[in-house]
Amino acid sequence: MRWMDFLKFVRWHGLEFESVHPSFDVEYSVDATPRGHFTIFLLPGTMFSCYVLSKQDLLAIVHLVCCVFGIGSLAMPYILAQAGPTYSAVAFILSCFFNTYATVALSRCFLKLRHLPHIHTYTDLAVHMWGPKGRLVVQATQLTTCFLLPVAFLVLGGATLLPAIFDGAINLPSTVWIILMAVALLPIIYIRVLHEAYIVLISGAAATFIADVIATVDAYVAHGNELFEPTDNVSFTNVLDTFGSFALSYGAALIVPQLHHHHPQPERLPTALAYGMLLISAFYVTLGALGYAQFGCASPNNLLLAMSHSTHRRRVAYASMFLHVAIAFAVLLNPFLVTVEKSLFPQNATLDKCDDDVETEGDGDMVAAADFNELETPMKAAVVKTAAPLDAPKNDATVASLVALNDTVDAREPQPPAKFSDTTRRILFRTVVVAIQCFLAMLLQRSFFDMADLMGASLTNMCSVILPLLLYYKLFKADMSTAHKIVCWTVIVVSIMLGSYSTIQAIIRIVKNASEYTLFSSVTSSKRTSYPFCPVGYTDRKAPFLDSFE
Repeated sequence: MRWMDFLKFVRWHGLEFESVHPSFDVEYSVDATPRGHFTIFLLPGTMFSCYVLSKQDLLAIVHLVCCVFGIGSLAMPYILAQAGPTYSAVAFILSCFFNTYATVALSRCFLKLRHLPHIHTYTDLAVHMWGPKGRLVVQATQLTTCFLLPVAFLVLGGATLLPAIFDGAINLPSTVWIILMAVALLPIIYIRVLHEAYIVLISGAAATFIADVIATVDAYVAHGNELFEPTDNVSFTNVLDTFGSFALSYGAALIVPQLHHHHPQPERLPTALAYGMLLISAFYVTLGALGYAQFGCASPNNLLLAMSHSTHRRRVAYASMFLHVAIAFAVLLNPFLVTVEKSLFPQNATLDKCDDDVETEGDGDMVAAADFNELETPMKAAVVKTAAPLDAPKNDATVASLVALNDTVDAREPQPPAKFSDTTRRILFRTVVVAIQCFLAMLLQRSFFDMADLMGASLTNMCSVILPLLLYYKLFKADMSTAHKIVCWTVIVVSIMLGSYSTIQAIIRIVKNASEYTLFSSVTSSKRTSYPFCPVGYTDRKAPFLDSFE
């Protein structure tokens, strides 16, 4: 039904309606009930429309940015050094397009099916389109991310951040720091479900932003302006290797279901999501360009590693990033723990569903969870407390934005406390899980950058690009033009190919590093001597300036 037909329909039946942008297509369905209810739902005529953003649109953009923004930002200057400014610009544009297209496509899927009461989450959509195998695919990728990405956080926090924060005060091996970090986080890990963590979302994103800004400022203040030389002899494989880092830096599609649930006008979300992705890309480009303009071909794979060791700025930046990593570790692991516990201890499932009426989402890096149907990063992964829909009951206003709608329970009803034996089993199980992650972190502490690449190229790429576009094609293929179908399948195929290549390369590097590592021996920090993207003789020419890294 087009716009004018919709107006005639409303006037004929004497209905009230809110002003809606006339570029929207309007569809309606009649509910076959004795009272003859009908549902009107609006679909953008194109992938998204340009209009002035509302307050709710701006809130959605803020939530999206905070969810996506995480550890992936640390590699932006390195990406430019790895692929060179020209090819990295092309890679930036393609990555931005792939992820924005997939995010908007997933949003369109939820708009199309918004009249179906059983579709509220990413998993619900997959089950509706693909049946039980859809649930298996979505939850398998999300659970794997929930378990493995915290291992990378342990590596970054224990092997890099904590030794630098306490440098000169407490000198411990990186292996010990990893163990101490895991032990320190156990009290938070023992919390059955993390609720209403809006402040956590903002704190994590702000901490990452502060760390990136301080590291960039330090690059110009501490190292002078003589380090720059352009990348030499860029190879095609170098360009391909950037895919994993880009994938981890975006990963926004999984926050879409929750934003739809809480936005009073979800038909406006495709445009808001597109603006949010462009804003994220603009920051990444700025961060990468500033870092590359200073370090050139010598840009480090972790921006923090280039900071001067003799200033307090370094401690502040490392402490800020550690705050983000610690929060992300705790909340990202929570959905994995809750889901597995419901399988291992089914007698507690009813209690958990009553008490854990939130849902997971995750990337970036922030997550809250209970009834696991979703994961969002970072990288990116967050719990957002947003305004409830205009027609929502009052109880919904206090629920975190990632809400599991499978179980409708009045939050005001008192819940029975967990038995001592149940609590003991939960604590023991979670301790064992963290111990396993701690062991993996000690084994892989030389491979943080490769682990991040692996997570981005495989799991994040699957959840945030490939699956949303496959769902979109299945739902909209009858309405898509031939050109649109070609674009859609091109993005899917290219993402699969690049993701497979980057995943294989990351695994090869991780295995190589692990084979050269003696178990339980710590990684010692040493002066960087290898600059693979620089011209011959770079180290000799820049020796006086490279010493400023110490």
